[in-house]
Amino acid sequence: MRLLAGAATDVGMVREGNEDGFLIDDRLQLFAVADGMGGHQAGEVASATALEALRASVAAGTALESAVTAANSAVFEKASADEALRGMGTTLTTLSIDPDGAELLIGHVGDSRAYLIRDGELRQITEDHSLVEELVREGRLTPEQADVHPQRSIITRALGIDADVNVDLVPVEIRPGDRILLCSDGLTTMLRTSDIATILRREPDPGRAADLLVDAANAAGGEDNITAVIIEVEDDGLAGITGARVAGASAVGAPAPPADVDAPPTRRQRRRRDRGGGRRRTFARVVLWTLPVLIILGIGVGAVGWYARHGYYLKFVDNKVVMFKGVDGGLLGFDPTRVQDTKITRKQLNAAGGGAAIDAIAATKTFGSRSAADAYVRRLRTGIADANRPTTTTTIPTTTTAPTTTAPGTPTTAVPTTPPSGP
Repeated sequence: MRLLAGAATDVGMVREGNEDGFLIDDRLQLFAVADGMGGHQAGEVASATALEALRASVAAGTALESAVTAANSAVFEKASADEALRGMGTTLTTLSIDPDGAELLIGHVGDSRAYLIRDGELRQITEDHSLVEELVREGRLTPEQADVHPQRSIITRALGIDADVNVDLVPVEIRPGDRILLCSDGLTTMLRTSDIATILRREPDPGRAADLLVDAANAAGGEDNITAVIIEVEDDGLAGITGARVAGASAVGAPAPPADVDAPPTRRQRRRRDRGGGRRRTFARVVLWTLPVLIILGIGVGAVGWYARHGYYLKFVDNKVVMFKGVDGGLLGFDPTRVQDTKITRKQLNAAGGGAAIDAIAATKTFGSRSAADAYVRRLRTGIADANRPTTTTTIPTTTTAPTTTAPGTPTTAVPTTPPSGP
C-alpha cells in the first residue's frame, strides 16, 4: 500500500490572519494539522513552531509520541522567552506510519480532528480535548447540543500551555481505498459530518477534495481559519505501507509563505478575490434596494408620530372631563399624554342641559390643536355657570280707566282713577 496526500488551508471569511498550519512530508511519511491560538502573530508562531519541531524530531528518529512532546516543549520555551508570545499554544493532530509498517499511528492534542472514511462511511477517530466534549462524555450534553454550545471553542489540552502534555496515541488499521482526514475545527464547526462525507466520496483527487472542503466551509460562513489534509491509501500490490506521495507540490509544508507580489494569482487566490468582489457587489445591491425602503419607512414613522402626538381630545375619566394629547389608546407605540383635569363632571353637564356635549365627550371629542380644546372647555364652563345663575323678577305699574255713561253724541274723556300728584 502507498499513501497519497493533498491539503488546503485558508484564512476564512472573518479572520485577518491564518493561525492554522499543516505538514506533509512524503519522505518522512509524516502528516499533521495545527491550529494556533494566542492572538494573530502568536497563534501563527505557535502552529509553525510545533510543526517544525515535530518534523525535526521525527527526522531524528524520535517516536511519534515523543516527537509531539518535543513540539510541546518547543512552543512552551518560545512562549516563556518572549513576553509578546506569552500564553500562546496550538492544537496538533499528526499521522505517521507505525514502525512495523502495518498500520498508521495518530498523535493528538486539542480539538483538531482525524476522521476515517471507509466504504463511504465517515467516522471520527480522535476525541476532542474540549470542555463540551468532556460534558458529552459525562452525559451532560448531547452531541447536537455540543455543536451549538457557546463554550464549544474552549479546549482543555493544547501544546505550549504547560511544560508537560498528555498525548493521545490512536493506532489505525487501514486497507486500500481508505481515506484519513486531518482538519482544524474551522472545518468541522462550519460543515456537518454528512456534508464532509459527501465531498470525500464525490471527489477522488485528495488535493481537489481538500479544496472543495475549504470552499464549502467558507460558503457556510468561514468563521475561522480552515485546514484539511487528506491521506488516501492506494493499493500498489505490496504488503504493508511502502511510501507516500503528494497530490500537487503546492500542498507541501506548513502554511506557505506569501507569494511573490509579481507572481500571477493562484487558483485559490482568484477564487478568494472573486468571492470578495461578489460580496461587495451583493452589498451594493442590498444598499440600493434597502435605502429607499428605509427612507420611506422613516417618513412613515415620522408621519405617524406627528399624527399620534399632534391632536387633543376630551374623555370622561371617572365621570370627569379630562384633556389628553395624542390619539386615544395610543398608536404604534406613541401613547397619549394626560395634560389637564378640567374638574367638569358629567353631572354638571347634565344639569346644565349639556346632553349633546355629554354624548360628544363620551365618544371622545377630538381637536386639531390645544387652543381649540381649551375654547371648548371654556364654553362648557360658561354653559354650566349660566345654568346655575339665580333668576330675578321686575314689577311694572299698571293704569285703569273708570267706566262712564254719556248721552248719545256727547264726546267723552277718560279720567284716570289715580289722583293727581302734588299739594
